[in-house]
Order: sequence, then C-alpha cells, then structure tokens
Amino acid sequence: YVWLRDGAVVSGQTTASLTAAVAGAYRVIVTNTSTQCFDTSAATIVTVNPLPGAAIAAAGPTTFCAGGSVVLNATPATGMSYVWLRDGAVVSGQTTASLTASQSGAYRVIVTNTSTQCFDTSAATTVTVNPLPGAAIAAAGPTTFCAGGSVVLNATPATGMSYVWLLNGSPVAGQTTASLTATAAGAYRVIVTNTSTQCFDTSAATTVTV
Repeated sequence: YVWLRDGAVVSGQTTASLTAAVAGAYRVIVTNTSTQCFDTSAATIVTVNPLPGAAIAAAGPTTFCAGGSVVLNATPATGMSYVWLRDGAVVSGQTTASLTASQSGAYRVIVTNTSTQCFDTSAATTVTVNPLPGAAIAAAGPTTFCAGGSVVLNATPATGMSYVWLLNGSPVAGQTTASLTATAAGAYRVIVTNTSTQCFDTSAATTVTV
C-alpha cells in the first residue's frame, strides 16, 4: 500500500489502514505483491472543520467585593451554542454568550459551532469575591445614661480595618479608630473598611440616649 493525500505520498504509511487527521483528498495505491499489478482507488475527501477557538473576555475587574459582579463574554459570539462552567460544574440555565458572575470560582465556557458541532473549551477566568467585613458595634456599657456620662462603642472587626463613625448619618470628625466614646445622644453607625481588599460594610445603628 502507498497512501496519497492531494496527490503526494503520505510518508511512512504502508499498511492497509491510515488514520487521517489532516484535510485532503486521499487515495491508496494497492499492489499485488505476487503479480506486481496495482490499482489506484478513487479519492476519499476528508474535511477537518476548525474548532471555535473559545475564549472569555471580562467586561470589568474579576476581583470585587461581595454584592458585586462582572460580565463574562464568550468569543466567538455568533453562530454558536454555549455551556458555562464554574469550578468544572455546569452553571444551570446559562446558555447565552454572556454570563454575569457574582460568585468566586474558575469560569470556563464550552463553545459549540452549531453547523459543524465542533466545540472548544476556553481557558479558565478566575473570579474572586472578597467578603464584606461584617461591621457591628458592641457597647461597653449602658447606652442610656445621664448628661455628663458616656459610653464606649467598639467596632468589630477590630484589626486590619479603617473606620469612619457616623452620628445621625454625619461623620464624627477625627474618629478613625475602632473605639468611640459617645457623649451625645443619637444613632451611631460605623463604616468598617478592609484595608487590603477595600471592601467596606456599615453597621446597624446603636442608639445612645442621654
């Protein structure tokens, strides 16, 4: 046997079978080894359709605070079908070219050409969702007291954070530590910001009555 692709000999292929992975017109020359009579087959056309070349383009930052999201766009974006994966599991109901990601994980998309059924899986795009600090206020004593008294309000969490204290919705000037000594009546809140991620959270109100 001598195999030909587009009229050229396929090197090293001398058995009765050939595994074809390249597009082209294949023929085989079969020679009877005892008579040396030979014949050439008709051409068999092999067509190799390209893979879609799946990729993901993020429409914004892929690291953000809890409550945020990022739109992930699959390419190519027309004439295809889509299956989205997060950490290897199918994201239920997501079959369009765009996905709004609001959870941490490694996202991939399987893009299938609907005319050829050839498919490709993108590289992973990692989405990181940083948690909010979970701001709260713990009073170190009674929050109702007589004029001239006070109460210490402690913010939690108390380390690795920055703080802005509010009294009735307005910032309390100069109060940037985890503790505040409250002497005035009103509704106190604290905005706690994680200095490494810049994620912030606002506590519920603690009411001080003088």
